[in-house]
Amino acid sequence: MTKAPERYAMNFDWVWGPDNPYLDKVASLAMNLRGADPEKLEALLERWLAGLEYDAEHGHYFHGGFSVEVQDRGNGTAQIVFTSGGQDVAESLGYAVDEFYEQVLQHLTTASVTWTEQPLEP
Repeated sequence: MTKAPERYAMNFDWVWGPDNPYLDKVASLAMNLRGADPEKLEALLERWLAGLEYDAEHGHYFHGGFSVEVQDRGNGTAQIVFTSGGQDVAESLGYAVDEFYEQVLQHLTTASVTWTEQPLEP
């Protein structure tokens, strides 16, 4: 039996920890996906991205308190960075990656994913 790639679990110590005492920093979570069925991944990504707003000037998608930068995609791979900041950083980032999991990742059975918490930025 195959299963979906690993779901990200919000690390509250990362976004609310001592490096962000005033909750005024920006958190970015990078996702690297490999080994997915190319056609299935592309269709799922297109459907998910269609539900977000697009900022053509900056090349980012956004919804509520988070933004998404698709850095690379194709041939069954994707590199995406989820970003949020401010008082609701954990909620917004958590919502973004949960929705991504529900709409994209859980439907992929051959892919693997790596989540990387980037250093917080001012």
